[in-house]
Amino acid sequence: MEIYRGDIELLDYVFYATVERGKVYETGSFIHNYALTYALGLGRGETYVYARQVQEPHYLEELTPLNGCIYITPGQTMQLSHRLVQWNTLREAYAFPSKPPSLGYPDWGFARMLRPGSRFRFYVLLPSSSASLEAPTLADLLAGRPARVRLGKFLGKARLRLERAGQVAQRNGPFQSEALLNWRDMEADPVFCDILATSLPTRLISRAQFNGGDYYEIRFGEDVVRLPTDMRFLARAPQPASRKRRS
Repeated sequence: MEIYRGDIELLDYVFYATVERGKVYETGSFIHNYALTYALGLGRGETYVYARQVQEPHYLEELTPLNGCIYITPGQTMQLSHRLVQWNTLREAYAFPSKPPSLGYPDWGFARMLRPGSRFRFYVLLPSSSASLEAPTLADLLAGRPARVRLGKFLGKARLRLERAGQVAQRNGPFQSEALLNWRDMEADPVFCDILATSLPTRLISRAQFNGGDYYEIRFGEDVVRLPTDMRFLARAPQPASRKRRS
């Protein structure tokens, strides 16, 4: 198993409509691993199109083919700042135009965006370096070269770098992971964790403690990181609405 530590530096304002508070649309203090996977060109859907008539995700069909080839964790905040901006995309008319609402893309309001200079950290797990993935951006990163991607609804620019772990050991027993993890991408529940309540489309957790199980102990110089070994895209089936756990 090859494991890399990735750093994201925003070069532009980045906006996701993570949560809506009235007419204020806030960007979460993280980079979701599904968004990051698409930005790297690994998703099998149409990542960049001129217009989408139907706003409907296809995560299961587009991300699960990557299982066994690669896994990417969410981007955890290392340095963060926001800016509140206002926009208005309504037509100049005496009445509001009648059109279907746009999911997470308001006609007017306030957006709390991530500022340039914000930094996030994520991890890339590769079963082997020979995994054949048609992703030139990822190939540059694995070769030690920085790469640029676009993130968010306005396709803000970001710079990525990867650092290969100096040592990876698989262990078994109780452990705690300080990394940001995707709850739906793990088979086992932690006994304790912090939940990012507004982390859509799936719940993200931090400071997860596990009573036991297999995990990777990864060393980057003096830094030690522990990650569950059972992570893969959409490992769990979605729960029925009536049985969802309260956050």
